[in-house]
Amino acid sequence: MARPRRSEHTRQELLELGVQLLSENGYNGTGLKQILDAAGVPKGSFYNYFPSKEAYASEIIEFYMGNLLKMFDTVVANHTGTPLQIIRFTYRNLIDYLGKSPVNGTSCQGCLLGNMAAEIASSSELCRQTMCSLYQEWRKRFAGLISKGQKLGEIRNDMTPEMLADLFWNQWEGALLRMQIEGSTTVLEDALEITLERFFRP
Repeated sequence: MARPRRSEHTRQELLELGVQLLSENGYNGTGLKQILDAAGVPKGSFYNYFPSKEAYASEIIEFYMGNLLKMFDTVVANHTGTPLQIIRFTYRNLIDYLGKSPVNGTSCQGCLLGNMAAEIASSSELCRQTMCSLYQEWRKRFAGLISKGQKLGEIRNDMTPEMLADLFWNQWEGALLRMQIEGSTTVLEDALEITLERFFRP
């Protein structure tokens, strides 16, 4: 039997709230009571949606990355530029968004997936598997775009699309960590341009 509309709405709210709280405070810094109080949901009702805090975190990661992948797909489907132009457009928009998303008013918000990986990937097999699966989904999309760029001659072809996708991810996630330390998106802008112009160009 399908859940009532209100139940689905509440579940959506819990996931959206989870993205916000885990981005601001991390997994260990976000208590279940804090989540329930913010959502106005009784503890018993919470467990109707998620069997545990760990399962809740796993679904938050899936929800967060699912939205990013949908946005990426939309850009790829509608942008008329070359693959490098699409990548630059997508990640410059993301940089603008991250620059407007301070955490506790003192720093810039990083990637939830990267933050969670650093915090709980070694202690939660469920979350680790979820993150690994979603990374592979991103990698497949990004490598497909790189492959098109290689056929056009605008991206080097002495490395596989998957290798270049991994290189980009590693550069980007490292830059996100520095961004949080320094409180500035300049490091992201530099990393994006260096990766695209120095590492990706033929």
